[in-house]
Amino acid sequence: MTIQLMEKRNYVMKLNKNKLLLFATIIMLFSFLGTVSAQSSDGKLNAVVVGQDGGPFAGASISLLRNPGGILLKGTVSKENGGVEFLGVSEGKYTMQVSAVGYTTYSSSEITLKKSEILSLDTIRLVPVSKVLNEAQVVGKKPLIESQIDKIVLNVENSILATGNNALELLQKVPGVTLDNKKINLRGKSNVIIMIDGKPTYLSADEVSRLLENTASNSITSIEVLTNPPAKYDAAGNAGIINIKTKKNTQFGSNVSLNLNLGQGKYTKGDGGFLVNHRNSWANIFASYNYNNSLGFNDLTIDRSVSDSMGTTYFNSDSYSKFRYRAHNFKFAADFNLGEQQVLGFVVNGNVSSGNSTRQGDNLIASQKGKLDSVVQGSNFSDFAYHYLAYNLNYKKTFDTLGTELTANADYSYSKNHDNSMMKNRFLDPNWVEFKAPNVFRNDMLSNTKILVFKTDFIHPFDKTTKFEAGLKYSRVKTDNNLVYEDQNTAGEFVPNEDQSNQFLYNENIAAAYLTLNKSFGKFSVQTGLRVENTSSLGNSVTLGQQTKRNYTDFFPTVFIQQQINDNHKLGLSYSRRIDRPDYGALNPFIYYLDQYTYQYGNPYLNPQYTNSYELNYTFKERYLLSLGYKRTNDAITQVIESNSETKAIAQTDRNLTYFDYYNMNINIPVKVLKWWTTSNNVTAFYSKYNFDERSGAQRQLEKLSFQVSSNHDIRIGETTNLELTANYFSPAVYGVFSFKSYYGVDLGAGKTFFDKKLNVKLAVNDILNTRGQRRLSSVQENGYYRIRNGYDSRVIRLSLSYRFGNINIKSVDKRAGNNDEDNRLKK
Repeated sequence: MTIQLMEKRNYVMKLNKNKLLLFATIIMLFSFLGTVSAQSSDGKLNAVVVGQDGGPFAGASISLLRNPGGILLKGTVSKENGGVEFLGVSEGKYTMQVSAVGYTTYSSSEITLKKSEILSLDTIRLVPVSKVLNEAQVVGKKPLIESQIDKIVLNVENSILATGNNALELLQKVPGVTLDNKKINLRGKSNVIIMIDGKPTYLSADEVSRLLENTASNSITSIEVLTNPPAKYDAAGNAGIINIKTKKNTQFGSNVSLNLNLGQGKYTKGDGGFLVNHRNSWANIFASYNYNNSLGFNDLTIDRSVSDSMGTTYFNSDSYSKFRYRAHNFKFAADFNLGEQQVLGFVVNGNVSSGNSTRQGDNLIASQKGKLDSVVQGSNFSDFAYHYLAYNLNYKKTFDTLGTELTANADYSYSKNHDNSMMKNRFLDPNWVEFKAPNVFRNDMLSNTKILVFKTDFIHPFDKTTKFEAGLKYSRVKTDNNLVYEDQNTAGEFVPNEDQSNQFLYNENIAAAYLTLNKSFGKFSVQTGLRVENTSSLGNSVTLGQQTKRNYTDFFPTVFIQQQINDNHKLGLSYSRRIDRPDYGALNPFIYYLDQYTYQYGNPYLNPQYTNSYELNYTFKERYLLSLGYKRTNDAITQVIESNSETKAIAQTDRNLTYFDYYNMNINIPVKVLKWWTTSNNVTAFYSKYNFDERSGAQRQLEKLSFQVSSNHDIRIGETTNLELTANYFSPAVYGVFSFKSYYGVDLGAGKTFFDKKLNVKLAVNDILNTRGQRRLSSVQENGYYRIRNGYDSRVIRLSLSYRFGNINIKSVDKRAGNNDEDNRLKK
């Protein structure tokens, strides 16, 4: 958005033994409670459930009822081989019930179990409902848009959206979601957390886009939008969470998916890879690999002025950057069925990337407009290498059919980033003649980051109307960031500059616990939760000999209320308190120079920002959605620009503003124009008001009413061909001390499937009018102004091919992990 100066995020942490002891004790308590509930008694009941074809039926709900009275004693689900086992059953009379969606419920005749007896029942065969009703059954269908107490759900499965789209295209149909050059916004806010099956992706924004583009809509059950996430989620972040739920299938076999994407804008870009799944009765294995090789550019113009008692100096800078990016992304995961409804899994994923860039630019300096005084001509050459590797070990135990379960995750990740850059500044007079020796220097920056996270969650539904949840989390982050700065002397040799070199260490410890209770009273539901987080941190600028210690404990309550007025009308009200901690590198006080007149430095005294969020939702006919929201953020962390009247330089840093108010309204209107033509239309209006203190360097208050409009059109031509058009408009808006100009864009695409929908071919043009690639922003300072025009490669024609073979109904391994907040604060 503003001048992006490369700076990496760094931190070092110390383990608190008492917190770990408490953490381990509560995990043992949860495990003990689960063990007690699963203890065996004398008797044992066995059975096997099969489908209509006689094959094993997994995932059926089994209830054991005590007679007389039909009192529920125990519950479970059938295993991969159809097996059912009840341990610890005392002597008596029982009935076994077996149910599954789309099948008639089976009830056994009365079972008499003697003391210590092991009894095997006859094979249980489930019959489809349609078979019983001579195929006259009308199966109930979930509404397209479902308003639940703590989230909005877009039900994709069995809807028109289930074919011909990918996950990224589906997001444009989700209430409140807009895409800006494939960047995801939720009700006017960026930095949205994307999860798949409740697990974070740990990918950059571009990598998330590629992942979603390669995820077919027919593999998705629903998309959940949590604008006010409940207490079970990390308290960090105020933009919201989007959770994409994929289909869970018990079919055995293997499948392979191949994908290739080629794009051409001003430069060529492309990526390709594969996914492999294998599932049998005891294991589910997943592997993926993707390679990306892209060229891009950035065309940047900065027009600014600095005033003092002697007059005004004007700067006009034009620079052009060209960069190449190469990345290898890989993931390997497996789940193992341990029996007794226990699953143990692991995930290994990584990223190995590299790239380089060149930048050429002229900075024209004048004491009055139209009269050139001098020119600083700059050139920059840089390259980088990034390595990221993460390990996750996860465990899940399900105790009954009501949904009582215990999950545990352990995560460890390591990242290494190495940047090299060399800058040359030439000094020219008004006739463009060099009048003094050039200034040449280079930077070598190395950062290492280690993250360790433990997390456990326990869910216990007391009945169909009451559910209790609790969990714990502990994270430790350790980072070492070392910058070596060297100047070139008159002999052409590079010598270290100790004044400009820097080492920064950062240590952070976060311990968290939460409780949630959900209760329904007929058509009225309420959910309350409380999350507690203790944060201790140490920032250490070794070079400056400056340390900043923090230790604070915060409480984050959440409240959700929902009333089903009648079949057509539903109201919801929610409140949450959340926190955003500074990015690790933003705390580094050292100055990092881009050129003689432009630099960036961190602020070790940055405080976390706290947001109180209120929201009212109204749903009509489970299809049309209206939401009203208000957020007050205190100590809002915002980028600011500072101008130095003496040196004429500008600096970018972060500060805590007094407060930030954000009012928003969102309307979502899906329309079926014709049987083959559907549209999804979204309007978001928001009023932003920033209140600054005297240190911000800008006017004391900046506010604006803004809106975003998007319309997505899906046209189906037969069973295998579809056309899609998306148009959006973003009005002028404000963010911190910056005012942004409006922009708009249109995307067009056509897709066709072949070979029984195994091959998918799509041709699309992003930003067909080439209007999104020119962004403009400005800021009015006390001693001048600041205006930016930023151009990039937005109009791109893309050809995408994907082919799947094998058993395409197999679902890949859930990617469980617990370190989403910590990884999101890394800049990958």
